[in-house]
Amino acid sequence: MRRPAPSPRARADRRGFSLIEVMVALVILSVIALGVNLGTARFTRTIADSTLRTRAQALADAQIAMARSWPTYSTLGNLAGAPYNAGVTGLTRSTAVAVDTTGGRNVRRVTVTVRSVVSGALNPDVVRSITIAAP
Repeated sequence: MRRPAPSPRARADRRGFSLIEVMVALVILSVIALGVNLGTARFTRTIADSTLRTRAQALADAQIAMARSWPTYSTLGNLAGAPYNAGVTGLTRSTAVAVDTTGGRNVRRVTVTVRSVVSGALNPDVVRSITIAAP
C-alpha cells in the first residue's frame, strides 16, 4: 500500500532548519571552538616552558664545560666570581666552587644554578654539579 504524496504546502513547510536546530548547532560549534582555543593556549605555554628550560640547561652546561677546561684549582676559584659565558636574557646564573677534603680527598665541587628572572617561570631551577680533581 502506498502513501499518498505530500501536498506542495507540506513540502514547503519542511524546508530548512528550525530556530532550535540552528541554536543547538551553534552551541555545539561554540563548545568545539572553545576546546580548540584552550588546547592551543596550553600547547603554546608548554612550548614556551620547554624553550626556557632548554636555554637554562644550555647555560648551565656551558658553565660546567668552562670548569672542566680550567686546569688548576686556583683558576676554578675565579670561575665562581664571574660568569665567563654569555648570559641569556631572562635567566640568572650563579656558580659556587666548594672544597671537599673528606676522606683525605682534595677535590673541588662546582655547582651551577640557573634561575628565571620571572618568579615561577622555571620551576624547579636548573642545577648542574661536577666534582673536579685538579693538580
